[in-house]
Amino acid sequence: MKNVDQKLLDQLVPLNQLPVGDRHRLMKVAEIRELMAGEKLFSQDAEPYLVYLLQGRIDYCRSYHESVLISDNSEMSLTPLFSLEDELDTHIVTQSLTRLVFFSREFINKLTEQEILVSESAGQQVMDGTSQALYNEIYKLAESGKLRLPSLPEIAVRVKKAIAEENVTADQVVHIIESDPAMVARLIQVANSPLTRGYENINSIRDAVVRLGLKMTQNLVLSLSVKQLFKSKSPLLKKRMQKLYVHSMEVASIAFALSNRTHKLPADEALLAGLVHDIGIVPLLEYMEITGLELENEADLEAILERLRTSVGSLVVKNWGFTGGFINVVEQAENWERDSGKPVDLADLVNIAQIYHFLQRKDLKHLPTVNHVPACEKMFPGKGHDPAFAMSVLEDAKQEIAQIKQVLGL
Repeated sequence: MKNVDQKLLDQLVPLNQLPVGDRHRLMKVAEIRELMAGEKLFSQDAEPYLVYLLQGRIDYCRSYHESVLISDNSEMSLTPLFSLEDELDTHIVTQSLTRLVFFSREFINKLTEQEILVSESAGQQVMDGTSQALYNEIYKLAESGKLRLPSLPEIAVRVKKAIAEENVTADQVVHIIESDPAMVARLIQVANSPLTRGYENINSIRDAVVRLGLKMTQNLVLSLSVKQLFKSKSPLLKKRMQKLYVHSMEVASIAFALSNRTHKLPADEALLAGLVHDIGIVPLLEYMEITGLELENEADLEAILERLRTSVGSLVVKNWGFTGGFINVVEQAENWERDSGKPVDLADLVNIAQIYHFLQRKDLKHLPTVNHVPACEKMFPGKGHDPAFAMSVLEDAKQEIAQIKQVLGL
């Protein structure tokens, strides 16, 4: 590793969160590869590694997106080129003689298994004057009820309202869903998937609603329509919206799988709870887009979102008429020390799903010490919680998590 400067290694995200000694160990096992101009590297081929650009220029390519040029002097070269969340066809194409450095994910896992780091929260960061003024402005709007909140998609509102009626029938709900062909197709897909444990293939939306039941149908319609809210025209904010939805989808999928394994909470409620736990970020990003008040400093953007997402998220779910359980999910998100003194609830479940997600992605700055989280003991009593146990649960649920992500990602 003589070709990699120690100072550069200290800047690589998230490796710069590791202790200095661990970074030195990584240097000894890292691998440098040279690619000629025009060569490709696909994300699935690099899956066992965190890969960074050391020298040269590359095009980063994804389906339905314009390619992005990354050079060795850009900020993007300090973050991994690929993520475990990437689609199979995500790849890079070298534009010049290129040198890449590969760090083994397995080795990084061994380094972090015993010690989970806790970093300073984004809300404690010092913001510049412009960012602080924007924070104050949004806060006042939220407090006064003047901040525009996202509305549920029409199909979700109609289904939710209908199922709230005392004598609603399956046929009435079917009639509403039939007005949205895309929703019809997706509900039939879910009803035929292993997720619902059905034995016979069905082809009609009525059979799907009957199999799922009205309550699950409602929660699935809400879950499948929520994706429409994660949109923006601004390049910076669009990127943040996409990142938010991917995170929410991952947490929701893990929450769904955990619920199915413990049978302590309805899986369809767990799915919806995971999708909306960070919903407060959506109106914050929309406000910035409407007013044109974009921040060039991404760290300041994250600081504002961190400080406001909980209070604004609570306003959103209350505005949607969601019950107290979902309000708790939003208000208690990442409150790792929470202990309600009652049996495990949706807020506990979603916090555990977030921890498992951060462990899976090795997102060190967000991780608490797992065996100090009360919700973990509630969910899996007497199991001795540590990263190894969490990873074993995720491995066991791998196929189910992939199935629900496929449904949500359509």
